[in-house]
Amino acid sequence: MIPIGIAADFANLPEVHALGYDFVEVPLDELTALSDSYFEEFVAWCEGCGVRVTAVNHILPGELPIVGPDVSATALHDYLRRAFERCRRLNVRVAVLDAALSRSVPAGYDYPMAWRQLGNFLRLAQGHARECGLAIAVEPLRKTECNLLNLVSEATLLAGLLQLGNVGVAANTGSMAMAAEPVSALQQAGATLCHVHVENALTRRMPRDGDGEDYRKLMRVLQQIRYLGGVCVQGRPGGDFALDARAALLCLSQAQRA
Repeated sequence: MIPIGIAADFANLPEVHALGYDFVEVPLDELTALSDSYFEEFVAWCEGCGVRVTAVNHILPGELPIVGPDVSATALHDYLRRAFERCRRLNVRVAVLDAALSRSVPAGYDYPMAWRQLGNFLRLAQGHARECGLAIAVEPLRKTECNLLNLVSEATLLAGLLQLGNVGVAANTGSMAMAAEPVSALQQAGATLCHVHVENALTRRMPRDGDGEDYRKLMRVLQQIRYLGGVCVQGRPGGDFALDARAALLCLSQAQRA
């Protein structure tokens, strides 16, 4: 069975744990910003409650660019060393490179250079990820959010060209739908696919049975390619977080068994 997780803020973790998700995904920039004492308290709480934080998103703070004229390799090294070490302490397995602000290409900037800088960042991050047993999953974002890398096919091409052992592909079903990218892109990604975010494309809310999305088809495709990663609920709750999270888990669990 494909593990089903949910992206959640720290405040919602107790509710998530009670619902029975296989794992949770938390924002790495906020995790890294915690003081050492608060971080150790968080680790102890997760261990005591059995909460499995095996994925992180928001991999970089917005003020730390990876493309453009203000990239600092030293600052990136320093941040990743601290951030990925915290991932190691929590047994995180996947860090999703979303980072819309960090990887957006400034107006008038050399676009081919921005692609090279993205590759350079991934090479830099590869070393830190390897030391911590972490996979970096490059996630395509909607064009309204970021002007660099918007398709799963682009992320697959990038991973294939770079050939870095700890760099793979993440997919977001909402972003795919809005870009009219077919689910066959997941099949083409194959073994490079290591994380999948699931949300309703139009409302950007958590999955729910009857919301117009074909989650059964998604699960069938993932099963066909013998996908080894997790499927993670993402999206805004409609009002009651616990209620929406419970409905999302039921929806994806049923889709997987269909």
